[in-house]
Amino acid sequence: AARPPSPIKPLKGGLKGDNLPHCQSLKGEDRGPGRPPDKQVLRDGTDPLPLSSSDTCSEGVSPLPLLLPPWTCECAEAQRDLKGEDCFDSRRLVWGGEEVVVMLVADGHGGGEASRHCRDHLLDCYLASAAGDPSAPSLLRAGVAACERMHEEVVGMTTAGSTITIVALNLARLELSVCNLGDSEAWLVPRSGSPSRLTEDHRLDSSEPERQRVRGMGGHLAHAKNRAGDPAGPLRLWPGGVAQARSVGDADVGRFILPTPYVRTVPVPAAGCEVVVASDGIWDAIYPSMVAATLRGMRHQPALLAASAVVDRAVSQRHAYDCDGYLKPRDDTTCLLMRISGGATKAGRGGGGGGGGQESGGCSCQVS
Repeated sequence: AARPPSPIKPLKGGLKGDNLPHCQSLKGEDRGPGRPPDKQVLRDGTDPLPLSSSDTCSEGVSPLPLLLPPWTCECAEAQRDLKGEDCFDSRRLVWGGEEVVVMLVADGHGGGEASRHCRDHLLDCYLASAAGDPSAPSLLRAGVAACERMHEEVVGMTTAGSTITIVALNLARLELSVCNLGDSEAWLVPRSGSPSRLTEDHRLDSSEPERQRVRGMGGHLAHAKNRAGDPAGPLRLWPGGVAQARSVGDADVGRFILPTPYVRTVPVPAAGCEVVVASDGIWDAIYPSMVAATLRGMRHQPALLAASAVVDRAVSQRHAYDCDGYLKPRDDTTCLLMRISGGATKAGRGGGGGGGGQESGGCSCQVS
């Protein structure tokens, strides 16, 4: 006669970390927590409840969702000063439960009065114009209103002018809203792949639409002349001799200067990214690809060290063929950095944006 099966001994220990009963098959095989064998008994020797199609061990219990870390943004600012015309500002705030971080770079010309006025007042005007609405359309409208108001104020106090670049990150909606005037650029550096420009170039040398606009209004474009009387330097707008067709201020240029910024909104890549907001002291010295390589090489270092490394590389590159005044900047050089990560990035899941990066962005603080 066949021998009856031996009684099942109760399993030792408490419930597993997923709070599901630990099951054992009649054949003595340990199937692990929540894994359905053909026939089961629980640790107390009683029959289990029927298993559902969702592979649970008790009625009404569902598998726990995968909890991903929250999105965070580590910010840093680095600068080498020469003329005192580069200014910057940044803010962190919460509107309606949505975390927002805003960065500003203002690169002055013809003196520092315009850029300093923008540093002191522009973001206050920007946030007041948004009126607590952190949506992308609201932030873009606020950028236009703030730049045009700053222009009215600056032309009444000085002939100096300033470029403007504002980048606002909404961490709840994962949106980047950008406004810019002039040649202080913002670039998005994905985890892998090529960086992408977030701003529009308003230099007369490189912007055909701006040249057409100014000429259509009757403006005069020409190069400045060197001591020998030959054309030299970038194409400029006269009177005033400015190299940008859009800016805040420049009262001596008159109606040819346009204070209405270029605006756009882009999504944050699913794998996270870094955003660089910098003056032309960076972009005139090194390519965006070099900026991206520098940041990726510093990904596991604090954001402040990464931003400083970008500034150092730009200053060093400008002395590559001339060591006179080595390590002294040849222009005001400013770099603001947003290091954005979270969700799939911190869980090592990759994907989205510039490729399937597996590395963490290294963020150490959550915007609040």
